[in-house]
Amino acid sequence: MYIVAYRLLNLLNDCEFDSTDAHIAKRLLDMIYEVEFLPIDQVANRCHISKSTLSKFIKRLGFEDYKEFRDNVRNEKKRSKYTGNEQKLSMNEFIEAQGIERYLNVLSGDIKNFLSGINMGQIQKLAEAIYEYDKIAAFGAVYSETVAMDFMYMFAEERKYIKTNLFDIKQEQFINQADEDTLIIIFSNSGQYIYRDGMKALNSSKLFIKKTKGRIALITSNKEAAYDPCITYPVLYHLTTVVQNHLMIERIVVNLIVDCYRKIKKEKRENS
Repeated sequence: MYIVAYRLLNLLNDCEFDSTDAHIAKRLLDMIYEVEFLPIDQVANRCHISKSTLSKFIKRLGFEDYKEFRDNVRNEKKRSKYTGNEQKLSMNEFIEAQGIERYLNVLSGDIKNFLSGINMGQIQKLAEAIYEYDKIAAFGAVYSETVAMDFMYMFAEERKYIKTNLFDIKQEQFINQADEDTLIIIFSNSGQYIYRDGMKALNSSKLFIKKTKGRIALITSNKEAAYDPCITYPVLYHLTTVVQNHLMIERIVVNLIVDCYRKIKKEKRENS
């Protein structure tokens, strides 16, 4: 899933079932691989709306005009899989081809190798930063954003409140406005969040990750991204198989961070 489908799904989730926006979003999702070949009037006709209504809808999605929208749709097919990890299979693809039992064996292998490849010192440093910072946000793209949401809820149970947002535009706004007292935690298995401005497809987009005044933590399997100069708190993990198991591994990382945070909080309380 890439930026257009991601924004359409989030908008669909955020509006009333029978609203005009919901209708347009559903129609565009249904024809998402056809839009690149269609002029705006044909797309509007198939959505049963006027061109001006479609143009306004596209602007609300965060695109300047129909051309930018269509350019991004063109990338939907090319980059709907895990960018930068084309040699790896998605979990669904592997299960479809090999079956669930084979997949569980592969997942078991990744989990067994996980602890030998994780740097607990990095986990400790990030947990300490989370303890120290008051303004914290956790972000990710598509599936990694669901991990960021889990992260938010788990820390809420520890009375530590972390912001997140499904909408990539609002993620960018937050990062742009962050100051030196803000910690921004990014979940990005491929590391592309920091290299391609979150989910933006076009090279004209601003390098908001590299320009932010906030401190960036990156949880990733991409070594180059983890040690990029803009990253203050890297957490590097390893995937040892041909399957993209990062959804499972990222959640293990989350649990390690939360556990480490609990220990720090307990120690601080006992020493106070």
